[in-house]
Amino acid sequence: MWRIIIVLVLLIILFLMIRKSIRDFRNKNAAPPLPSKDMMVQDPVCKLYIAAGSAVVEKIGGQHYHFCSHECALKFKSYMSD
Repeated sequence: MWRIIIVLVLLIILFLMIRKSIRDFRNKNAAPPLPSKDMMVQDPVCKLYIAAGSAVVEKIGGQHYHFCSHECALKFKSYMSD
């Protein structure tokens, strides 16, 4: 009787571990979420920290970037195109 209980417990643990690894794998391949509007983000050009809600957001090369101004966004686009 104890053997059956131990085997069942081990099977449940194995099932939970496999389920968690599958979820982690799926989440790793998903795109990262955009920051909330109150989160501070760094401009990749001038390194200034700004609130994501007031930032200029540009999608460049399939990735979203946050800028403090349109000028920084244009500088970054010209740098990425070179």
